Amino acid sequence: MKPPTRLFLITTAWTFALLIASNFLAAWFWDLGTGLLPIFGFYTVLFATMLLGFALAWRYALPMKSSWLMAGGIGLNLCFLALLLVLRTAVRHDYLPLAVLEGASATAYWLAFYVLAAVWIPPADAGWYNGWTGTLEAILGLIVPPLSGWTIASMEGLEGYQVVFVAALVSLVSCLWLILGGIRHGSLPAPQTARAKSAMAPPAWRPLMWGFWGLGLRDGIYFFLPNVLLFIISRSALWLGVFVAAEAAAQGALFGILTRRTDDRTLSASLLLATVGSMAALALLWMHLTTITLFALGMLTSLAYPPFKVALESSALAAIGRSSRHEDDRVRLTGLKEVWINGGRLISLGVLVLLTITARGVPAGRFRDILALWGMLPLFIYATYRRYGRSPMNFSASSSAK
Repeated sequence: MKPPTRLFLITTAWTFALLIASNFLAAWFWDLGTGLLPIFGFYTVLFATMLLGFALAWRYALPMKSSWLMAGGIGLNLCFLALLLVLRTAVRHDYLPLAVLEGASATAYWLAFYVLAAVWIPPADAGWYNGWTGTLEAILGLIVPPLSGWTIASMEGLEGYQVVFVAALVSLVSCLWLILGGIRHGSLPAPQTARAKSAMAPPAWRPLMWGFWGLGLRDGIYFFLPNVLLFIISRSALWLGVFVAAEAAAQGALFGILTRRTDDRTLSASLLLATVGSMAALALLWMHLTTITLFALGMLTSLAYPPFKVALESSALAAIGRSSRHEDDRVRLTGLKEVWINGGRLISLGVLVLLTITARGVPAGRFRDILALWGMLPLFIYATYRRYGRSPMNFSASSSAK
């Protein structure tokens, strides 16, 4: 099996596990009777763990190859799901250690993925890989979350959650088998490792990190708060599944379009439309928060995500590819990028935790102000990218000139 095909299958299986189970973790905690504070606390600790992990990767060279790092991340996620199945209702008392485990898993997997994608996928295969990955993610996103929601809603108690967690666990076992199979047969290209400590990120690259920081601030709120509020208001796992499916399908289709066209004109136009759409979404926050208004809010904000993500990641990956020749360099620069974005996520969740503690049982409508304030962040991201990021080609050229 060729490395691009292997990575494509690993990514697909990981995405399936994410869609079928991870999107329902907040609903799982809520049905256990934890309330909002443990939910926010879980994700706060998760992102804090990721921030620490990426900071260590940026500061120090990793002692293992990225393929083994990916295997470790998948293995940790398997342990996380297995503990959910074993602990059941006791999870409400052990959610903080579980958040550390899930954060370590995500850090290892995504750090390895970014490095391996730069090595395993040659430029000639990038269009094929991105196109098929985006298409398949859109299809899975349209089918899998409603199926999970229906499964959870149609079974009594926690049995539905147990079924979707088992399905995710099986999918992750296939992920682990694929990466270990490649390592065992020696069919994976080995990235070159630098012995000496690499140089720090080029100065022209650092201002772009503010864009990632702004995206992280937005992620920390909009990645899961509308989902949680919709589940609380609708009291329906099926509605949550349909909501996640609509978001995933729309984002997958848009990612597929944008990854085929990364020229400056297309990215600038998509960024402008994303910013305008995000501002239009703010009007929904002044309506009564219902299932319909939250659904519409989630769709508008999710459609704004791909243009910012593609523009920022294209610029960053181009800079990493131009300025680093060794795996250690790629790991450090990727870690630095993820430190900025997870730092933003952690700040967002910290605000939510503080708001929940001080308000003592905040009703859903009281989150309107924080959603509106964070809804202004696309303006900051757009201005930052236009000033410092420019197009991926121009940016990578200026970064490598140092």
